[in-house]
Amino acid sequence: MTYISSYKGQDWLLPVSIKQMIPENHISFFVEEFVESMDFSRFDMINEGAGHPAYHPRIIMKIIIQGMLSKERSSRKLASACRENFVFMYLAEKVQPNFRTIARFRKNNASFVKEAFKETINLASEHDLVDLSVICLDGTTIKANANTKKCIKRNQLEAIGSIVDRMVEEDIKQDDLDEKEENMTEMDKRDFKQIVNEYRNAKDKERIKEKIEKIKEEAQKDEKMANISSTDPECRMMQNKKGLNEFSYNAQFGVDSKHQIIIANDVCQDRHDSHQFIPQMRNIQENVELRNGSGVVVDCGYDDAENMKFAEDEKIELYMPNSAQIQGFGGEEKSRQKDNYKYDKKRNELIVEGERYQFRGVYDRKDGKKVILFYSEKLKKKRQVPFFFEERLRMKEKMETEEAKEIYQMRKIVVEPVIGDIKENYGFTKFYLRGLEKVKIELNLISIAHNLKKIYMLRGKIKSENESYVKKLIFI
Repeated sequence: MTYISSYKGQDWLLPVSIKQMIPENHISFFVEEFVESMDFSRFDMINEGAGHPAYHPRIIMKIIIQGMLSKERSSRKLASACRENFVFMYLAEKVQPNFRTIARFRKNNASFVKEAFKETINLASEHDLVDLSVICLDGTTIKANANTKKCIKRNQLEAIGSIVDRMVEEDIKQDDLDEKEENMTEMDKRDFKQIVNEYRNAKDKERIKEKIEKIKEEAQKDEKMANISSTDPECRMMQNKKGLNEFSYNAQFGVDSKHQIIIANDVCQDRHDSHQFIPQMRNIQENVELRNGSGVVVDCGYDDAENMKFAEDEKIELYMPNSAQIQGFGGEEKSRQKDNYKYDKKRNELIVEGERYQFRGVYDRKDGKKVILFYSEKLKKKRQVPFFFEERLRMKEKMETEEAKEIYQMRKIVVEPVIGDIKENYGFTKFYLRGLEKVKIELNLISIAHNLKKIYMLRGKIKSENESYVKKLIFI
């Protein structure tokens, strides 16, 4: 069999420029063009004065964005790539920042990264790639950088807190541990001993004490938390698409319907999306200027009457089916019942299955939500509805129209593919940084990478189409 000839041992005569080793149409040149158009003047004040010269921030920014595009986020591997990979060597301008420099820049420049994300939206708008007539919003869980097994149970917090206080001052006695374990199950005792041993062997016990205080703070913020991560206390236990419970964050994306440009992103600790519509619309309004009547499409996870009230007040054309309607859209048998009542405004009565319920008053539930109570003297039954139930009924009626159903289906070809692309093609299934503010930096960076790739591909397509059109005119 004949094989292709190789040249083992032959000396290489490399091109004069590293740039010549990179394919002409490589996206790294677009990354370079984008980053070098940014304003880095704020860093001049930070880095002026005595001390060792710093790497120019444009170099680190180019390395990090290209890393996102190349499915590489580890600062150590990015530092290695600057020594071994022609693309990264070119973007690094032949210098070799170490991994600490890259990690420190990424961690300490949240506002700058956020501004860079906004610049990608502006760039897409300049090329007429953004259409704000319809926007699709959706959320997805992304695993936190936290081991599920390394957590503290709520009922262990006080005991661990008091023990760590003693550890700071002196070595704790085994008798004290036995006393704390009296009201715990065998499994809790085993976990408790493991945690205490970790803290006992820790060199910096003051730092451990600070971490315990942070864990207590997060436990107070969220009373539903049964387990708090000792690695990243700000993440929450959430169920992923596979039905597994793991420490995660809820990532939100707002995407335009023309070319799937991400126009807003955010990370929150909510396990559900019902309270995320209003803050995410604020994020969108901060980044782009919406016209009156702009359409926003969301799934039933955002199904909350306050969201519908907000949309009406802001003149946003919202498309939000309830869970029962979702079943109908998918051709399933309607097993769920949602908003299955009518309202007689003149008589201020609720009509449920033909029976009338009279208004009784407005009440605050334990969770802080306002509800309206109706009562049927005939049936001796009461019925509670959300405070903005009229908005719910209007939305239900709207989502029964063929036009609304057709617009709602856009979600499947707009925002869902973007989330799938980020997770599968970019390998963004887990955060590397810890803490709510830091994971927001990572989401901004992956959004920058997604938008730049979209703009790069579409810009080339538009240029090609224009050249073809000009040639056609010439020959006509």
